[in-house]
Amino acid sequence: MATSTPTNPPKTPVKQLGYAYPFCKKAQGNGAPANFTDEHEFHKLLKKEPSGSYAASGNGLWHGGFHISAAGAGSALDLKHGVRCMADGEVVAWRVNRKYLVSELPAHGDRPAIQASYSTGFALVRHSMEFPKDNKLTFFSLYMHLQDLASYERDLTLPRPPYWSPDFKVTQFPQDKPTPGPAGAPLPGQVGLRVRATHPHGTPLCILPHGAQVTISKREGNWGQIADTHGAQLIPARTGGFVEATAAINGWLFLGKESGHAVVEEIMPDALLDRVVVPARPFPIKAGDLIGHLGRYDSLSTAAENRMVHIEMFCSDGIKAFIENGRSWVRENGHKPKSWEQMGLPSEPTILRIGKNTRLYKEAFHEGRDAPVTDVIQVLSFAELAKHPENKRIENTPGDGEKLPWWRIDSADVHGHDISGWVRQENFAGGRVTREIAQSWIDFDASFEDAHDPAHSMFATTKAYVDYHIGADVPEHEALAKLSPLMGKVYRAIYPRGDGSQAADQMRVADDDPWRALRLSRLIIKHDSEWANPAKWKQLIEAIERETGPKPQHEGEQKRIEKLVWWDDVKAGVSDLPGSDVFHIHPIGLLGNFFGELQLITLEMLAAAEPGNSESYNNSIIPYLNKYAKSYEVNTKKRIAHFLSQAAHESGFRIREEGLNYSATQMRKTFGCKGGPKNYDAKCDDCTKGRIRDKLWSQESYYAHNPDHLASYVYANRMGNGDESSGDGFKYRGRGILQVTGKNGYQSFQDEHNLRFPEDQQDFISHPESISTNIGYGIESGFVFWSRNHLNSVAESGSVQDVTQIVNGGQNGYADRLKRFNRLAPILGLPKE
Repeated sequence: MATSTPTNPPKTPVKQLGYAYPFCKKAQGNGAPANFTDEHEFHKLLKKEPSGSYAASGNGLWHGGFHISAAGAGSALDLKHGVRCMADGEVVAWRVNRKYLVSELPAHGDRPAIQASYSTGFALVRHSMEFPKDNKLTFFSLYMHLQDLASYERDLTLPRPPYWSPDFKVTQFPQDKPTPGPAGAPLPGQVGLRVRATHPHGTPLCILPHGAQVTISKREGNWGQIADTHGAQLIPARTGGFVEATAAINGWLFLGKESGHAVVEEIMPDALLDRVVVPARPFPIKAGDLIGHLGRYDSLSTAAENRMVHIEMFCSDGIKAFIENGRSWVRENGHKPKSWEQMGLPSEPTILRIGKNTRLYKEAFHEGRDAPVTDVIQVLSFAELAKHPENKRIENTPGDGEKLPWWRIDSADVHGHDISGWVRQENFAGGRVTREIAQSWIDFDASFEDAHDPAHSMFATTKAYVDYHIGADVPEHEALAKLSPLMGKVYRAIYPRGDGSQAADQMRVADDDPWRALRLSRLIIKHDSEWANPAKWKQLIEAIERETGPKPQHEGEQKRIEKLVWWDDVKAGVSDLPGSDVFHIHPIGLLGNFFGELQLITLEMLAAAEPGNSESYNNSIIPYLNKYAKSYEVNTKKRIAHFLSQAAHESGFRIREEGLNYSATQMRKTFGCKGGPKNYDAKCDDCTKGRIRDKLWSQESYYAHNPDHLASYVYANRMGNGDESSGDGFKYRGRGILQVTGKNGYQSFQDEHNLRFPEDQQDFISHPESISTNIGYGIESGFVFWSRNHLNSVAESGSVQDVTQIVNGGQNGYADRLKRFNRLAPILGLPKE
């Protein structure tokens, strides 16, 4: 009877998103801006923005997002580099003002006339989340009140949003000319910027003269594909040749600099200004990419400049089924590593949750007297906890079969006082401490879809809001009973012990307390959007003016609102934009849940593998190490330990470029002898088993201390390189943390990168220097080497010696590699070798 070997089912990886907080931290001293990684830190900053908080604004109206202003939270943020996209996605709509709009209010009573600038600029990004396979959620992030074009034109140091679709005008600097033909040399004035069939070295199609303006349809790096030349008089690629008027269409134009000068300048067409733009093809954007900068939104009450951005996230009703399907899968499969592996996800929980009524021990392992008890839920990412090893203790003896860590955490007691203490990672005698999966959306609640005031206040009726707004002498005008059913439910969720007598006032300052802010960030609330149906605001203003009489700022506000709305315009071109009654998600809550995804590689591991690097340097490289560790499946304890120990020995995680500045004797020893350096005899300065590169002796002065000449010679005619005259040996010299060497190596890297990251196509053959100048590619090169040499499987079953043999081609440095591995082993829970 025939038997067959069982095979593993094919992997079906889910779409994984990258995430980023919407700003970086302001640089300290001479340092660089730092990334946020901890949601608690961002929540604290939002306390500085009382006018624009999630769920309820400072004036008692519904608010679907939060504000960041230059004078508030922005004082601690890197505003120069702007607002950043919060997750991988695509820009589906945007608007930019040529110049800020202005609200002009006449003098009124003792109030002077006011001219208040404001921005209607925005960007809308669509994102798609998947978990488990084929369970998908489309959600949107909105960035409102962005900077106008005039401000960018005044400050040329500010980068412009990449999703704008500008035209490009050829400057006076490019000096491309037709190639000589039968008709002789080019005529005077036949100079401009060459258009090619492909980039970067494709067949020349024509030349665009100075001053020509073009529209591009696609951009790849510093090259743009031409869609329209707007009637430019094209110059033939060859002297005396004929050129069709459409010759440049679909050709490629260089958009960078030559000899230090920009060959093109951006020109924003009038048709793209002061209107909603829905591009025919959405613009792909990555988490952390520039969205824009803070724009003006001056108050109509005071004559003062205010720069700010409004940020929010929203989605359709589908979020309820999406969350439940994910939670159901986790309940059934969360304990099965193979099921996670099928989807290309790590199986380890990423969140530590400490429930209410948990005793915080005075010391790790010991409760002590009068241990404080929590009255709030605390959630912390293991990635953040790992950054503070001083708050971690490992059990000396197993408590229930294994030695688990204890963590020192912060919380609050029943009186709202800050408390801190120690908890065991799980199975804690002091209360409920659990490890949670991000895909379970732990503590998120999408049940908030009750009735709300159609006029957008947090009250049950517009009349109740007006009474509160003007301080009318009516009973209990701020009590819980006056709130709408929706906002009453929100109040109860964040003030479970409140008596409700001052519910309206409490709602306006809900996120002043960090624990309420954390709870509020997990409430997913259904409400009509601020950016649709402007008539609701008119209804609200009319109700207020029936009590107060007409006021200029009311009319000014209504005019603003009519300019700000965009929903219907976008809906006409974006079919999956839901109706305006949407579920709002607190952006920082979502980032806190998913951004804290378990890091395969931690700062503690980097410090053990290479103690000589600073923490700031490790912080700069760790996002790339984790990104590529996931992509290239360096995702088990053994793989990580072997990869880090080998890379640390080879380069110390520095993005190195092979120097090759050798003395005469050193170059002969390294490259001159058959069988390698071991067959070089220093006493006679010759090889014991014959030479393989005699010119290192006969033309010593040409090669010694000349990296270009030496590399072109010793790497010629191998590894895919051409002969010595081609210069390939120097062009494709070793680069990266596990050095890519030779044209074949660069081609292999290019193929692997472009296959895994199709949205970031690169030409490393034409631009090999990218591997040493771009930190991400320099680190990725090590993972490509690892993958192409099948080192994941060797690392799983082999020893340091086995891995070293493939990485080094021998055992050079074995003792150091072993020492590094053994420093990593206890951190990863592996035995030492």
